[in-house]
Amino acid sequence: MKLIVIYGPPAAGKLTVSKELSRITGYKLFHNHLAIDFIESILDRSNAKFWELLDKYRLGLIEAAAEEHISGIIMTSVYIKGNDDQFITNIVNMAKEHSVAVHFVHLVCDRKKLESRLVDPSRKQFGKLTDVNIFNNFVDANNVFSEIRFVDSYEVDNTGISAPETAKMIKEHYSL
Repeated sequence: MKLIVIYGPPAAGKLTVSKELSRITGYKLFHNHLAIDFIESILDRSNAKFWELLDKYRLGLIEAAAEEHISGIIMTSVYIKGNDDQFITNIVNMAKEHSVAVHFVHLVCDRKKLESRLVDPSRKQFGKLTDVNIFNNFVDANNVFSEIRFVDSYEVDNTGISAPETAKMIKEHYSL
């Protein structure tokens, strides 16, 4: 199985690019907000148990997909340097255990462009950040623009590149 982890700041286009990549590869799409919304239906994000369950369910689903010989999964995530390092390590370890080829894609985008994308109506569907002030407070308080330093990542600046072109670049880079 191949696991493609597309990460970057809010509004970087992770889901839009992932949908396109799923379309051209046939890989399953595991949108991070599905797991977040599932757990948030019971627990608030301020509850430490929320984050523990989020990691547990995301890893469990990926592991189940590997055991069921799913050809590929595309997963989206906002990576917060320091906070998410253990989760990324757990993904890498699980991948080794199950012979999963894991590929990381770091989407980067100009901050002004990110802010302009916040108002896209599609963001409301999954309860994503849509308020510029909340976005700015979030990104200022968390290190969401960082590359994951302990894994190899393919970095794509999609400030002026369409989702289909970005997905094509990822597909070609990783020979998917």
